[in-house]
Amino acid sequence: MATDLWQATSPASSSAQAAKARKALAARIAERRAEVRRQKEAAEKVTAKDFPYDNSLEAFSGVTCTDGLHPKKAGSWPALTAASDRRAPYFGRAWGWGSVQCARDAWKVRDEDAYTGPFNRRTNAPVLFVGDYYDPATNYNDAVSSSKLLPNSRLLSSNSWGHTAYGTSACVTKAVDGYLVGGKLPPAGKVCVGDVQPFAGNPEPALESRGPADASAMAPQAAATGNGTKLPPVAARVPSSILLGTR
Repeated sequence: MATDLWQATSPASSSAQAAKARKALAARIAERRAEVRRQKEAAEKVTAKDFPYDNSLEAFSGVTCTDGLHPKKAGSWPALTAASDRRAPYFGRAWGWGSVQCARDAWKVRDEDAYTGPFNRRTNAPVLFVGDYYDPATNYNDAVSSSKLLPNSRLLSSNSWGHTAYGTSACVTKAVDGYLVGGKLPPAGKVCVGDVQPFAGNPEPALESRGPADASAMAPQAAATGNGTKLPPVAARVPSSILLGTR
């Protein structure tokens, strides 16, 4: 379009060149206006007739409510979520209220073959647990306690930030792929480090493994400043926030 505009307005262009350029420019403008009109009509159609309904709450509830064993009465949620918030300040109450629709006197759908336990039996194949140190949604301490509850399981820890480490940590991704595809467990006590860490100007050295020591006793180390001073962790591990043991 810029070339057509220049030829249409340049004194150096012949009359034939200018006429041709003006014709091409007019066609481009008409085409663009038609495209804008089509986009506007499509947007109006979506707004008027094809309302984009978001069913994420139904999908979430379908899994959470049907797979879990929840308290019987919705009226018990205020007390239960308050107790959960005492165990997990700021997070316990929020996560607890996220399942209030699952109260058994409200959610009537039942999965007749849902597994309700026991959860401390030896499985045919070892179960791999993966826990991030700084996962705000699925708590690392729960990964540790769950792996201790289930015999013959393995815990893979990751010094990672954010929700889950698969796909954001090459170390975790490789270990999980090896487990899922070939049934190979990572070494006991293995600790990965996420590929993306905060404060990139002072990254933590990458660690593939810290040996066979109990990973539950390993806390992420504070970063060091340029003068060698240790900084406190940016955020503590979030304690458990699930309404366990409630009926």
